[in-house]
Amino acid sequence: MSEDIVFVCTADGCDAGPWEGSHDAMAHCAEHSGHGYTGHPRSDVTDVIPATATQKRDNRNLQHKGHPQGALAQDD
Repeated sequence: MSEDIVFVCTADGCDAGPWEGSHDAMAHCAEHSGHGYTGHPRSDVTDVIPATATQKRDNRNLQHKGHPQGALAQDD
């Protein structure tokens, strides 16, 4: 993600944001019907909400080759 972009809600009358992380904007817009978000140059805004920390997830197939530990298995 570029540090030159921030994300803002595009709904009329909504003054939430701008957010540093798109996942924060997505979470806000998912909670409010009819809301959406888009990116804007960071230079167009003054106060930016810092991005919420996220956890890296392991999206590998956990049933890989039928092993109970799936792709995490070391000895298959």
